[in-house]
Amino acid sequence: MAKPTLSTVASKKPRETAGPGAFMAFDYQVNVSMALVLDLYRQGKEFVAVFDHHDDLVVFVGEGENSELSFYQVKSSSELTWTPKRLARRSSNGELPKSIIGKAYYNVAQFGPEIRRASILSNRPLSATLSSASNAALHDGELSVADLSAADQEPLINSLEADFPGGFDKAHAPLLTFERVPFDLESYRTTVLGRIVKLLEELHPDFVAVSSPFYEALLTAAGECTGNKIKSATVEELRKRVSLDHEQISRLVVRVQSRAKNLVEWWTSVSDELAADGKRALQIQRVKNRCIAYVNARRAGERVAARTSEAIGEAIVKAALGDMDSVLEAAVTLKAHGLIEPSSELYDLQAAMIVELMETMT
Repeated sequence: MAKPTLSTVASKKPRETAGPGAFMAFDYQVNVSMALVLDLYRQGKEFVAVFDHHDDLVVFVGEGENSELSFYQVKSSSELTWTPKRLARRSSNGELPKSIIGKAYYNVAQFGPEIRRASILSNRPLSATLSSASNAALHDGELSVADLSAADQEPLINSLEADFPGGFDKAHAPLLTFERVPFDLESYRTTVLGRIVKLLEELHPDFVAVSSPFYEALLTAAGECTGNKIKSATVEELRKRVSLDHEQISRLVVRVQSRAKNLVEWWTSVSDELAADGKRALQIQRVKNRCIAYVNARRAGERVAARTSEAIGEAIVKAALGDMDSVLEAAVTLKAHGLIEPSSELYDLQAAMIVELMETMT
């Protein structure tokens, strides 16, 4: 038998294929939950979102006696549509409840009818007939079991009665809802990133540049909240371990607002000023190269760059730069405070001053 290669491995069907699918379902669940949290934040609502605890997502909206409690079960599907019969389908194994709709109702049974909703969220729509219609149609918006026709309610109620023998109350049907979230299974991360771009753009157009780091930070925070099944002794412990709230998202936003722009973001304004000062394209490119070299040296902890940065910082504090509109004029003023050329072949004092000044001003 020939020695196996990477092509050999790629050509053979794996024995176990549930892993990637399970990961995608979990990743989809987290991203859908993040999108819902972002929507609440953009609406200015106070909330606490608890991840993967009692359900895929549990959300308290509001505070005190006026707060609303919602449970969300996130179901990704590659099939074309959901139907009441699919939601009512019961597994032959395992403990009660055995149906998707039964697992949603479990939260009503546990926490009582004062909750806002026990909802199923999915990427695919529900094909059903409303009580006010005569024909089945695809539905994207939120629908409750109570909105459906008697024929479509029947399999759901039968399944619920089997899952909760003697414990299902038909009066709770309005609390059981289904809603399609329009996130394609191949691009849901991009969709959530788009929402972050919109959120940051509303704060300031320049903040869009950190959309990806913001997304990764939020994804990390949400991921740390999932899969933790330890019972929380207090509300504070629960919030610390498995939840995100309005304040935590605000802290992420503050970090974005307080960040200094990087060279790529502010270079255009410097380039325009150099051009107005009579510099030609190649001269401007050389200045940019020296600025990049200085930033890299400083990031690497090079001793000369570190000393130069410290000296320029002290000069900026002493210099009267408040009324200056020109980075080149400001650099001339700074140099008069005893700054000396750094001993580097890759960057010079002018490049270092431009970097430090632009980072300070932006």
